Order: sequence, then structure tokens, then C-alpha cells
Amino acid sequence: MNEIAIIGGGIGGLTLAICLKKSGYSCHIYEKNDEFREVGAAISVFPNALTVYQELGILDDILRVAGEVKDVFLKTQSGKILSQSSPRYDLPTVCMHRPDLHAILLRHTDAQLHSGHALQTFSTLPNGQVEIQFTNGVRKTVDALVGADGLNSVVRDRVINDGKPVFRGYSIWRGVCRLDLADGYGSETYGNGQRVGIVPIKEGVFGWWATLNEPFMQTDEPEGTKQKLLAHFGDWHYPIPALIEHTEHFIKNSLSDRVPVRGWSQGNVVLLGDAAHPTTPNLGQGGCMAIEGAYILARCIQKYGLNQEAFTRYEMLHFPRAKAVVDASLAIGRIGQSKNRLVRSARNTLFSLLPPRLTLRMMDTYFSYDVRKLAI
Repeated sequence: MNEIAIIGGGIGGLTLAICLKKSGYSCHIYEKNDEFREVGAAISVFPNALTVYQELGILDDILRVAGEVKDVFLKTQSGKILSQSSPRYDLPTVCMHRPDLHAILLRHTDAQLHSGHALQTFSTLPNGQVEIQFTNGVRKTVDALVGADGLNSVVRDRVINDGKPVFRGYSIWRGVCRLDLADGYGSETYGNGQRVGIVPIKEGVFGWWATLNEPFMQTDEPEGTKQKLLAHFGDWHYPIPALIEHTEHFIKNSLSDRVPVRGWSQGNVVLLGDAAHPTTPNLGQGGCMAIEGAYILARCIQKYGLNQEAFTRYEMLHFPRAKAVVDASLAIGRIGQSKNRLVRSARNTLFSLLPPRLTLRMMDTYFSYDVRKLAI
């Protein structure tokens, strides 16, 4: 049986392994942490990604633990509504705890799981196989290696070698808490170089995120995260201060991505998800792109085998869309984080004048896309 090593036990790697179930390939997933887990933030799963899970037969499991986004508001920090829309697709737009999605994927994979295995190096043998060495001393020879190891991918460093990710000038804080809001409520609020987004998870639990322009890896000390955020967002409209007050655990990142480039594979080594096309979260498509990419890669492997033809076809099909998402997300972030008074005024005016149906039509490019219709 052909063996595939997947480096990284996140959403993309697990989805790939599920896509390859009963296909004659043996998947080994290697996770550098001591256990397979995800951080406790929320994740949005749009219809374009849910189509994959529908195909895999796990959609119902996801919908049982997710909340549907029914109404989306764009607001100013004072609470003025710039626009309101209700996304309606064949499949819902849902939000959920990342650990819940991760747990569902773990239940449905038949891959062999190896925690505590951080990749050290790999090399391609004369017969095309890939020899892998981990920092714990374990060695493994496989027929193909998939780098699904995220933004700071060790595999990408060897395959593309394009240096460090590009910091985009702002930080993001994420949290989850229980609050009395309307079922299905979602919003994004714009200030002066600051934003806050809210998404429904389930039964009165909401996920939220806040962004602020600041230097790379800026500390929240000495005041601490909660007090720092309240200093910046404490006078914003309800429920933003309450969200911060009622949150116990905060997750912070300096937002970075990479300039999209081709060349995702080298021999029988190929990149997937954030290792191939990391994006800022402004479209909520980072996880969704990893899910789409996993589906395409699996179908290419099933059709062409573990070879350069499969990996080239995968990149050809996925790169244009992934690049479009990365570029659009970056542009949205720049507009959203702008401190220029004229840019902010034009942004808010545009949001208030655009008819909701036109706004939704613009989003159709991303959210109503059905990867299953690609000619592999």
C-alpha cells in the first residue's frame, strides 16, 4: 500500500486523510505537539467548504455543533448600521469552536496518528520516495510527503524557500463567550484602524475578534489583554465591551500572510493549506481554502497517483482561486484597518449605499463556489 506522510494535524491535513479513505493509500499524520488539538477560537465554515464535508458524509455532525449566521450587520463604532444582509445559499454559513470541528475530523479519519513528531528534515531518494527525519530521532520512508504545517511551514522552507511570512501591520485578538444576542447575529464594526467582528456559535455562545494597528509581536503588558482591549474598545457600541468583559481566555496573533507564488511541489513533496497559500482572515476563508485544497489534492492523487502529474494538476486547479482569496483578503484588511479619514469616510459611505443583494452577489464568488464541480 502506498504511504503518505502528512505533516501537521490541523484541519487541512485531517480533511485530506478523510478524502483518501478507502482509496488504497495509507495516511500517517505527524503532529509536533504532544496531542492532536486545536486552539479554542471560533472558525467560520462557509458553504464552499461545507460542500466538501457534505460529500464526505460528515455535514450533519458539523451542523449539530455549529451556529448559523442568519443576519450580518456592518456598523460604525457608535453602533450606526451601515448595511444589513441575510446570506442565503444552498448550504448555511456556520460558525463553531475550532476544537469541535477538529474533534469531528479526528473521529472520521482512519489515518495513523503520531503526536510529538516535529519535522526536522527530509530528502528525496533516487526511487522517488521521501525519507523523513523527526527531531525525536524517528525516521520514516514514504511514497509522498504533504506539508500541511501552517504559516511557518518547515516543508515550505525547503520546497519554496521564500523566507519569513509578511507581517501586515496589525494584531488580532480572538475570544469566545456567552452573551444575550439574537440567534444568528453576526456583525463587523469599523473604527479608526480598529475593527471588531462577532459570529454566532451555538445556544447563546458567540465568537469574536478584534484588530488593532500595532508593531509585530507587540506585548499587552503592563495592563494586560482585557484592560488593553477595553481601553481601545470600551466605548464602542453594545455588545462589544461586554464581549471583552465576559471573555476568560484571549488568543492573540500578529497577522501575517505570504505573497502567493507557484511551485507548491518538488518531486513527491507537496504543500497544502496555509503552508501553500496563507491568508489574512478578512474573508474568513483560511480554513475553507485548506478544505477545498485537501479535496482537490485527494482527487488528483486518486486519478493520477502519487507523482508530479497529480501535484501539478492540483496546483493548476487551486492556485488561481487561492491567490484571488489571499489578494482580496489583504485588500479588505487594508481598507478595514485604514486610519486615513478620507478612506474611512469613503468606505462607510460605500457600505451604506450598496444594496444588500449586490453585496451578497459580490460574495458569491467566494462562498457559493463548489469545488466538486472541477474537472480533475
